[in-house]
Amino acid sequence: MRALVTGASQGIGRATALRLARDGSDVAVHYRAHAAEADAVVDQVRTMGRDSFPLRADLADLSSIDALTRQLQAHWDTLDVLVHNAGSYPRQSFSKTRDSDFEEQLRIHAVGPASLTRHLLPLLRRSVSGRIVFVSSVLAFEGSRRGSPYATAKAAQLGLARSLARELAPGITVNVVAPGAVDTAVLAADSAQQREERARQIPAGRIGTADEVAAAIAFLASPTATYITGATIPVNGGLRMG
Repeated sequence: MRALVTGASQGIGRATALRLARDGSDVAVHYRAHAAEADAVVDQVRTMGRDSFPLRADLADLSSIDALTRQLQAHWDTLDVLVHNAGSYPRQSFSKTRDSDFEEQLRIHAVGPASLTRHLLPLLRRSVSGRIVFVSSVLAFEGSRRGSPYATAKAAQLGLARSLARELAPGITVNVVAPGAVDTAVLAADSAQQREERARQIPAGRIGTADEVAAAIAFLASPTATYITGATIPVNGGLRMG
């Protein structure tokens, strides 16, 4: 198995890259700015006996996707798993947002992934069982009080994923994981009181871990998920059910 994980230098992407490697996959590690962290993930994957290499690209800049594709093709002629995880979550009140904020978030979470998927379709179609997994968010369903561009883009991402699930079947499955509050850099600015308040709102009584989200992604990328496509798996401790 060969997998590309975007935004794999830290957080959920890093956990996913390492989980897929433990499950037997070679892993291409995409990053935008954190080169040292990406190199560390590559080194960890290689210590498991799997092939790995870093790929740098700013997915908000659509012109960089051609270069990323060429770099990947220089290493591999097939791709089995594509995990769309890269993203950002800027927070500000709606009254302070600009049109460019919405445009940027849509490029990062919807237009960029669509372009990258289109570029990599020839490699995915050479796979015996291609898998695409989008990392969305509970905010795609619930909205965000101080992150409307992000929530809007994540909702658009759901439409993209479901459309691809219909169009790329039966050869390629396309699914979504929708995390809730997860202990990553996104919550790093929270005070202890804010973290406690988050945990109180979650039926499971705690904030999730990146490894727990990675486990769901790994399941969708595995041979046991052959008959699952167009699905959204909530990984949120019961914060949003159904």
